[in-house]
Amino acid sequence: MRWPRIALGALGAAATGAAIAVQPPQVFAFTGIAGIVAFVLAAGCLAADTIPYRPAHAAAAALTLVDAVLLAVGGRAIGIPVIVPAVLLLLLQLAPAARADVAARRRPDAPDRGRSAP
Repeated sequence: MRWPRIALGALGAAATGAAIAVQPPQVFAFTGIAGIVAFVLAAGCLAADTIPYRPAHAAAAALTLVDAVLLAVGGRAIGIPVIVPAVLLLLLQLAPAARADVAARRRPDAPDRGRSAP
């Protein structure tokens, strides 16, 4: 699932920018819509990541569902600033790729990625 994660990352970046640039009462118009769209995209990601089971991707998609709800309600339910779920939405999309990169570097047969020979 590449394009939904890119779209979720773009939504996270847009919501983060809105949370920084727009004052709290008006920012909820932007983050509310972003949260609803992120919920729909994250549900699709979760469905796609559980059929050929990819645990890191599925966990990130499940956490994105929770984060999208927080983004949609603006964090008002538990009293957190709206920028927290906005940034978290962006970071959750990078987590599976970062995990795959770390796992690839730990393999003994991994290609040399800029490391010098002993």
